[in-house]
Amino acid sequence: MPKKVTYSKFLNTDDVKDLGSALIELADRYPLALRTERDFFPLVEAYLHGRVPVLQAESNRSGGRVDFRVGGNNPALLELAVAPRALKDPNDESVTFPGNKYKSQLYAVANKPELAKLAKEKGAKARYLLLLDLRGEHDNATLQAGYEKLVPKDKGHAPVTVVYVCKSRAPFSFSLGGQKRGRRRAGAA
Repeated sequence: MPKKVTYSKFLNTDDVKDLGSALIELADRYPLALRTERDFFPLVEAYLHGRVPVLQAESNRSGGRVDFRVGGNNPALLELAVAPRALKDPNDESVTFPGNKYKSQLYAVANKPELAKLAKEKGAKARYLLLLDLRGEHDNATLQAGYEKLVPKDKGHAPVTVVYVCKSRAPFSFSLGGQKRGRRRAGAA
């Protein structure tokens, strides 16, 4: 008899960290098949499909096309960014991997459009930017400082949780932006 599937009611930071760790593990097993963001899309979809009630891949939203939208009572958005492996095969320096020419996919400036898409979506309860680092070259503090410079700490920017995952360290997350602006109370100045 098939096992009954129990869906989560929402996507949380621990779920995104677990997803990132699973993707890094698979990328290590299949290094030539899993190199770019697009290569990971079917895996993310399959992973989340069994855990959340409603999932839309490449959902057209008001701010642009979001990689994944989790529906339900607590809608969440997920954007994915991937820094590919080293540009050359460590065993043979003459072998290079196509599509792995960029080093800055995880920096804040490179992900400014993704942050804008996540911030513009009004109906989301949670917004995640999952950074997969197949090289493991980024320092957590430096990465966080770059994002904090780009995203204001005021309440004008919707909150986004950035989750950084690499093989060499435990997953790391930090929050950007503030809470949505609340209504002013009557009589408040």
